[in-house]
Amino acid sequence: MSATLYRKYRPRKFSDVIGQQAIVRTLSNAVKYNRVGQAYLFAGPRGTGKTTLARILAMAVNCANLSSEERADNKLSVRRSEAKANKLPSEKQTAEPCFKCDACRQISQGKSLDIIEIDAASNTGVDNIRELRETVKLPPAQAKYKVYIIDEVHMLSIGAFNALLKTLEEPPEHVIFILATTEIHKLPETILSRCQRFDFSRLSLENIIKKLALIAKSEKVKIEKAALEMIAMAAEGGMRDAESLLSQIMSLEDKNITSKEVEEILGTTNRQPIEQMVDYLLQGKTSSALKLTSQLTKDGYDLEIFSKSLLNYFRQLMLIAVNPETAKSFSFELTSEQIKKMETLARKSPVSEILKIIDLISEAKDKIKSSFIPQLPLEMAIVKIGREENPPSFSETNPPTINPSSAANRENPPQEKISPPEPKSAEVETKQSAKIIKPKIEPDVSKNIDKISDNNKQNPDSKKSEVSLDNIKENWKNILIKVESLNHSISSILAGCQPIKIENNIIVIATKYGFYKDRLNENKNKKAIEDIVSDILKFKINIEILTEEESGVKLETADEKPSEKKGTQSNLLLSDAMEMMGGKIVE
Repeated sequence: MSATLYRKYRPRKFSDVIGQQAIVRTLSNAVKYNRVGQAYLFAGPRGTGKTTLARILAMAVNCANLSSEERADNKLSVRRSEAKANKLPSEKQTAEPCFKCDACRQISQGKSLDIIEIDAASNTGVDNIRELRETVKLPPAQAKYKVYIIDEVHMLSIGAFNALLKTLEEPPEHVIFILATTEIHKLPETILSRCQRFDFSRLSLENIIKKLALIAKSEKVKIEKAALEMIAMAAEGGMRDAESLLSQIMSLEDKNITSKEVEEILGTTNRQPIEQMVDYLLQGKTSSALKLTSQLTKDGYDLEIFSKSLLNYFRQLMLIAVNPETAKSFSFELTSEQIKKMETLARKSPVSEILKIIDLISEAKDKIKSSFIPQLPLEMAIVKIGREENPPSFSETNPPTINPSSAANRENPPQEKISPPEPKSAEVETKQSAKIIKPKIEPDVSKNIDKISDNNKQNPDSKKSEVSLDNIKENWKNILIKVESLNHSISSILAGCQPIKIENNIIVIATKYGFYKDRLNENKNKKAIEDIVSDILKFKINIEILTEEESGVKLETADEKPSEKKGTQSNLLLSDAMEMMGGKIVE
């Protein structure tokens, strides 16, 4: 049986270890200058080199003749004088084991009786630690030191920790303890205080890719760079996981591995479509984003996994946009080129836009699995993002609507300016009053309206309003017709509202429903209504949309007060029909 890749290519010397330079330098110098401690604690995520470094350290401290290296003459003389004064080993002596002495050969082959590896997950009890305490007293069989490597030490029971304390604090001179754990928070403070602690970090993406490329070259397998990046990202900073995934992919017996094959085996998503989607969403290219979603669906991508990767990208973008220094924490996920690209993108993207996109994509991801059409939630999110980035004008949402019953309107499109309304007959006025909303002012309405004017301060240079509330009510019908020519839905909403006050060139309009207010307060809608009202009244006007509760005004339609109805039911229906079709009574 062939050895797995992570065992076959496990580092054997300090110089072979990648990504933990500070720890390697500290341990190698401790060996070099004979300052080895008696208890070490290696903490960090899985697959970051804790057990590997423990074995290298055990071999180095027991090596009979450490290897030598040539130094420059001037540096060598200085070091030798310092070594002589401080009684340190010669400068030619380094921390690398020789692999030739009996101790190195037996340790490297796993046959040494003086290197004891204990799995704490299987030996958790007090009795196991008592046995350890008895064997600690015995001198080493062949090597200089007995080294106890206790892996997953956090699995020991409280009683076992207590039994270990005294031995860990004052072990015999021939014993070295190396404890390794992935969950440092589970260790008692009494254990932590008795060890030299080293925190292992996740390996950067570039280091993992470099090591995987060397392994592939040694195994005579060609693999695309994009495929190596996908394997490295899936490993999440763990070299052992990356090597296991590479071994799984190499089992295809394919000498030329592509990123497509890696996607199929690992179920991951290529980064290229994610970056394309991010560019489309931030630039408001809704059509291109929808096409990409359709293509991903045809290609068999799992949209839930794709959405998760997309969310992670925007999360990283958000953090970098808030603080560029956080990019350093993504080294195990991104290459330096990808980080630079993301930093450039973050400078151009407001945090508020990124937050909106994260909300919508997150909501879509949760619905994909239960949706009858898997791509529908993601497509809806893309459309919403596009509308928020580029709010459509009236002409984009609805084409101009012309009253079908008016031949004049069909032949002559609406003009920019509408002439003042013709005097209305008493009969028409009476019938229209049956449908138009009438305000019912509560006793404290004046106080609420005063608050509205206080919250809408104008410039000191603004002129006093030359338009009265009566003027607005007289022209309200023309305003609705003009708005309807641009957007029928907005006109329908506005017909359910009522102007109640004008002050400082601000028309206060009350509406019964909060969602009416939100729709009318959209920038494009509000601006278009203000332009139409200003054009009809020949004066610059702003509008303020409030609900009944906010304005203190109770709106009632004619249908809510039967006593105020004028005419018969048929007359009311006729009036409604005339209003909908744009007709009028001819004497």
